[in-house]
Amino acid sequence: MNDSGFWIFAKMSGLTEVETLKTWTVTVSSLAFVGLFFTMVFAKLLPLV
Repeated sequence: MNDSGFWIFAKMSGLTEVETLKTWTVTVSSLAFVGLFFTMVFAKLLPLV
């Protein structure tokens, strides 16, 4: 909860801290897995020579 994006999202969406924490956790985790997936795909398609 020390992420400034968390508080911006909370204030702009009008959610409570608990609701924001539940939503933010899923959002950030999803972004991490998507980033990992694309990193692995690009590492396979564009290997260093």
